Amino acid sequence: MIIHRSILKELFTNFTVTALSLSILLFMERFVRLTSAFMGKGTETKDIIKVFLYLQPSILLLSIPMALLIAIFLTYGRMHTDNEIVALKNSGMGFLGISKASIILSSLSLLIMLFLSLYLSPRGMSSFKRTLYETIARKASAVFEEESFSKVFKDTVIYIKEIPTKGRFRGIFIYREGNKSIPLKGSAVISAEEGRIITNPEEGLIKFVLHNGLIHTLTRNGASEIAFSVYDFILSIGGDSKKRIRPNEIETLRLWHGRKANMLWDVEFHRRFAIPFACLIFGILGPSLSMRMGKIGRLGGLSLSLAILIFYYALLVATEGLAKAGRMPIFLGEWIPNVIFGIVAILFLFRAYRDRPVKRL
Repeated sequence: MIIHRSILKELFTNFTVTALSLSILLFMERFVRLTSAFMGKGTETKDIIKVFLYLQPSILLLSIPMALLIAIFLTYGRMHTDNEIVALKNSGMGFLGISKASIILSSLSLLIMLFLSLYLSPRGMSSFKRTLYETIARKASAVFEEESFSKVFKDTVIYIKEIPTKGRFRGIFIYREGNKSIPLKGSAVISAEEGRIITNPEEGLIKFVLHNGLIHTLTRNGASEIAFSVYDFILSIGGDSKKRIRPNEIETLRLWHGRKANMLWDVEFHRRFAIPFACLIFGILGPSLSMRMGKIGRLGGLSLSLAILIFYYALLVATEGLAKAGRMPIFLGEWIPNVIFGIVAILFLFRAYRDRPVKRL
């Protein structure tokens, strides 16, 4: 039907523009935090492109539900302001016919979200992590210069006497300040004949593999000296290293098998299903609520949609926190926001459905 295609076209246009805008904003917010790793000498343009692509699935998991609800309120709010809703009702079209385009778009969004959440997002986050550590290692190797000191890594000063080949160093001197988060307690001075930097994305580590050297440590209890033939020196990039894979990097099937033994895995497993189904709820709630709110226009629709989104995600964060703290079942912690908003959507749907179109004589 021409009317349904027209509404769907406007919905899809608003949805696409909003989703792209939100995705760019969310990416820039994340990229700003990674500026120190992806800017400067040693960084290639392809690395930035890879990061953009790898982060998109996880970003779209946030931007698609938000864009869907905003697009619905913008479209139906505009239609109500221009009296198009009244005209459609006078022509004999009921609520289900008017909201058909919204339900189609929300159903399509649900399928896309499930694909992103269950398949693409964990693979994207795993690839992003690998690219991040490889870039940092390559950048660190690139900024090292012969007979100069470098402070690329946190609380660490590295001196390289000679660089015979790319990625390999000779005459290494390292000074690291005392830090409880690293294996070496107290301040340490390390000297080695040669070494190289490698990454281990699976463990979230960057290591300086040193050969044939000495470790001098100084603590309150005294000093010590240890000789080694091979030593893995852990490098800090400004935060604590995670020596395990994060739940959002794990494949869904693996989460399913290991969820009973790990609470965080169980939380992540339910989240991957709960958030996509919010799209279907928003697709039902948006049109019915827009019709009940009257002529709110585009600005009013935007404000109302943002208020609903803030409340939904605030509730999700709160209940998920309670689930992680063991104060409620994990299933409820992830699904309560959907249940509450689903009930509200059904109530507004029922009231909107009772508003019968004007009967023709």
